[in-house]
Amino acid sequence: MKADFVEVDWLASRLDDPGVRIIDARSVPHGGVVTMPSGKEQFAAGHIPGAVHLDYADDLSDPATPYAARVAPPHRFALVMGAHGIGDDSIVVAYDAGTIPFAARMVWMLRYYGHEEAYVLAGGLPAWTAAGHQLSTEPRKIAHAEFTPGTHPQIRAARDEVRAIADGRSTAQLLETQRDQTYAQRDRDIKGAVRLSGNELLEDARGGRVTDPATLQRLVRERELNPKARTIVTCGSGVSASGAWLALREAGFNDVAVYDGSWMEWEHDALPTVPKH
Repeated sequence: MKADFVEVDWLASRLDDPGVRIIDARSVPHGGVVTMPSGKEQFAAGHIPGAVHLDYADDLSDPATPYAARVAPPHRFALVMGAHGIGDDSIVVAYDAGTIPFAARMVWMLRYYGHEEAYVLAGGLPAWTAAGHQLSTEPRKIAHAEFTPGTHPQIRAARDEVRAIADGRSTAQLLETQRDQTYAQRDRDIKGAVRLSGNELLEDARGGRVTDPATLQRLVRERELNPKARTIVTCGSGVSASGAWLALREAGFNDVAVYDGSWMEWEHDALPTVPKH
């Protein structure tokens, strides 16, 4: 299976490589209850040298669905990427603070639009600083690039596909992966969803790395999941689901999709729900 992560040493040795583009993906959860500085404020306070900042919701969401942070349509996505120096030939490395998988969301969006050379920095910013590497507060001079959006529709699930599961018309697996802190604010779930917390799949203590293989396999067995079946992951606004998408790929699942609208869209449209277990 294609690698989804690069290590700190790999990136540190390529900071001056014009073919490598670094995205600081730190953001604030769209519609969330977590109080934190904005991603742009975090970026301004210190970032990996040469990085640009992109917020998954402010910069790359679909303005047609303000109630949910669905990925921007292709033209808008391409304009933003090109304006930030990310082109068709760029190797993209995204990182976050290691607690909320914003980098995974960025990589998922890039892969959805056919840009396969997109990776998460393993361990995020904590791993970078722990290795003794410096941060910068200097903005990067950006040369415009041409980004041509392709398509990889298999990794994105729309509402209709999730509705088929909720209505019992589909045998696909639906996993609710919202992180515990925000999941606790809800009292209902999408009908047909199995709970698999993002906190179990990714380890904050290790900078958001995927949990160890033995734990992954235990989680899969406990929930009686079939790695060969079509599997859709959902959360609050598509961020934790993107982290789960990466984790399940590591666990050997080969047909995983993110429900892009996630709970924010589902609740807004008053679709079938059940009380949380």
